[in-house]
Amino acid sequence: MDLEERTLEQVGDTCEECGAKLTPREQQAVLESGGPALCTTHAAEVVPLGDDEPEDAA
Repeated sequence: MDLEERTLEQVGDTCEECGAKLTPREQQAVLESGGPALCTTHAAEVVPLGDDEPEDAA
């Protein structure tokens, strides 16, 4: 089993959600985040998951 840490070195040129061609800036953002290849519109819809409690919880 390969347990070495891997880095994302290459990104697809289309959005995984809508198939739009990614701009060089969008491709760079994907490389930096290590996330899925998403256009700016779909990347803005991503909500990070966290262990935060709701604000009204005491």
